[in-house]
Amino acid sequence: MIRLVCVLSWLLAGVAAAAPLKIYGMDSAPVSFLNHGQADGFVVELAAAIQQRLGQRDPIEIVPWARANTVALTEPGVLLLSIVRTREREQTMHFVGPLFNTWVTAFALKGKAAEWQRDHTDLHKLRAGARRGSVFVSLPVAQGYNVVDQTNTSVTAAKMLMNQRFDLWFDGEELYDDALRRAGYQPSDVEVAFRLDPMQVYFAFSNGTPAATVQAWDNALGEMKRDGSFLKIYRKWLPAHQLPADAAQSH
Repeated sequence: MIRLVCVLSWLLAGVAAAAPLKIYGMDSAPVSFLNHGQADGFVVELAAAIQQRLGQRDPIEIVPWARANTVALTEPGVLLLSIVRTREREQTMHFVGPLFNTWVTAFALKGKAAEWQRDHTDLHKLRAGARRGSVFVSLPVAQGYNVVDQTNTSVTAAKMLMNQRFDLWFDGEELYDDALRRAGYQPSDVEVAFRLDPMQVYFAFSNGTPAATVQAWDNALGEMKRDGSFLKIYRKWLPAHQLPADAAQSH
């Protein structure tokens, strides 16, 4: 009887690990984006490599962040490919990672930071914008910044900053370069005004996703960090200073 229970438990775990996932990435190059109609980017390539190890083929979709987050908060079996891990989100999601480090960064038009410093401007009172529903809104707001404009994409936020619709644009340092280029500008058109807290980015599974699925992805990611395949993919997309410590220590 004990042996039967063990076998059944193992079979159920295998079924759970193979349960289909709804996998969503956001339009945030180079992390995840659409490339000629196909999902591409660091976390997309990483997730595909993990799926190959696990024998899974669930499609990866690039959708607006607000839609992906809503589905993840209401349905089991949802994987968000890359979000910042926070205490609030730990109440509703299960995390696997970290995948990379990031900083919530305030960007401004070139030369503005010096002007504000000279004029003793209160940066908290400046009009700011960021991508809707993201940590680039919630963290600055929690620290008293005036984030009044929320956009669907980083590209739209870049355009609004360049058109002086707001003074500060909060986003990730890994995202602003491509967003500006896609908006028709150069990264040199803006500057870093200041940085907020360093944070880590993870895969996030919605509540109700089988524990065996989450564990399988965690195990596969750990193996990739140990055998060097994670680092190979990482170096293709992101700068060295954003590499997570556990991957750096493996090599």
